[in-house]
Amino acid sequence: MEKNLNRNIRGVKHYLNFKKDFESESERLFDSLPLFYRIMFLDQPNPWIEQINRFDFLRLAVVSSDFNNFQKTLIGKFLYKKIEVIDKKKILEIKLEDFFQSIILKTTEYSFTIQEFLLMLAYNGGLHMKPDKKDEDKSIYIYENLFEKFPDFTFDLLKSISKILLEIFDEFHSLLVGDNNGHSPNSNFQAMIAKDGKILDGIYFKRAFMQFPVRQKKNKGIRISLFIKLLSSNKSEKNHILWYGHRLDKELSIGIYQSKNKLIFHISDSKTIVLDIKELLDDYFLLEICLYPNGKISVAINENLKKVEDLNKNVSIIDGKIILGTNLNGTLFGEFYEQMIAIQSIDKLNQTRNLRVYGLKKMNIQSKHIPYNIIKRET
Repeated sequence: MEKNLNRNIRGVKHYLNFKKDFESESERLFDSLPLFYRIMFLDQPNPWIEQINRFDFLRLAVVSSDFNNFQKTLIGKFLYKKIEVIDKKKILEIKLEDFFQSIILKTTEYSFTIQEFLLMLAYNGGLHMKPDKKDEDKSIYIYENLFEKFPDFTFDLLKSISKILLEIFDEFHSLLVGDNNGHSPNSNFQAMIAKDGKILDGIYFKRAFMQFPVRQKKNKGIRISLFIKLLSSNKSEKNHILWYGHRLDKELSIGIYQSKNKLIFHISDSKTIVLDIKELLDDYFLLEICLYPNGKISVAINENLKKVEDLNKNVSIIDGKIILGTNLNGTLFGEFYEQMIAIQSIDKLNQTRNLRVYGLKKMNIQSKHIPYNIIKRET
């Protein structure tokens, strides 16, 4: 068999081995899950999660709605929380970082987070034969009172944790092999296409988001077009519509939000553009922002140029995400209707090229020559 020491392939192989062990219900899961967790999240200075998640996608763990409550029955000395979802109508969605720091087991002497549970399992015969000195008493306690006495329960708990991680990392793996589709996997944050039994005239975002991968392209700018309806009834000071960027890369970002009768564009923490949209509210309109490689910024409404600004520096498309409906952190949301988004690159000769077109209807958007100062701007 041909050997391959490519570090990216080897890194992803940890995920594939872990997935194989889960699907076959192999006892190797006792080792492969803790190893996967340590490599992906804890190894410094570059945990693999930063490599796998190059597009900075939001990650939410889907757990049982009972997750915040300990079960009434004991496993030996241990109270435990229910993770696995039985009824899809009864779920919680929490940030993956918070999931790992959640207490999953407790006794009268100790409590254990999911991270501690995984690492103490690893350091009692998996990655190491003995626990770290600083947690030695606690680690020996869970080893003697849970791992040795209740291996089947321990394995079931591992499977529940594994299922959550695989649901998230299956998505990351699809991105690594070139998937450009919009992603909105978490049911509590999905936009609506129907309401009260009726099909809506657009995709309705309210405490919902959809995220798209954007791949790095040197010496190329980015053009984003949206066919959108904003509501006069929304009185929020920051009704978040769209953000592009990466939370760990401050080189380039674009934010668009509504503030009552104003539409505000925030570019790379250095430029703000404000348009009056009072006459456009409650009807669909075509919105465009184009950031050119030379730093010129063009904003258009209904294919007519409205504003030109300049960042006074050259820019290139960075690895990141375009996210509709919320900010880059997924903490602040917006309300609006959307029918189409077109994401294009634009080169130094002002020629566009489609990166991703997504809409309710099939669209034929062609490459075009669009200088920054042209008044009539076709999509």
